[in-house]
Amino acid sequence: MVAKATIRVRTSGDVAGQRPGRAQLERAAKLLQESGFEVLRVGRFGVNVQGDEQAFKRELGVSVQGTKNLVEAPTPHHQELAQLIDLVEVADRPLNFGKF
Repeated sequence: MVAKATIRVRTSGDVAGQRPGRAQLERAAKLLQESGFEVLRVGRFGVNVQGDEQAFKRELGVSVQGTKNLVEAPTPHHQELAQLIDLVEVADRPLNFGKF
C-alpha cells in the first residue's frame, strides 16, 4: 500500500505557530528522500511525501496499514530527522465522484 502524508517540520526554537526556516524544510525533505520517500512538495510548514507502508514503519515508526486518517508523532530512527520533524499526518485518498 502506498500512502501520502504531510510531515511537519519543527521551528528552530520550537515555537508554536511559527514557520520553520527554508533550510530546515529542505534538509528534512532531503533526509526523507534518502530514507526512501518520494518528496511531492516542500511547503511552508512541512514536507508532503509518498511512500509504501514499510517505509513509514521502518523510517518513521508510524503504521499506516488500514488507516483512513492518521495524525501521529513519529519516532524516526535517523537522529537528525528525529530532531527536525514532530508530526505525521496521513490522509485517506479523496473520493472521486463522477458527473451527475
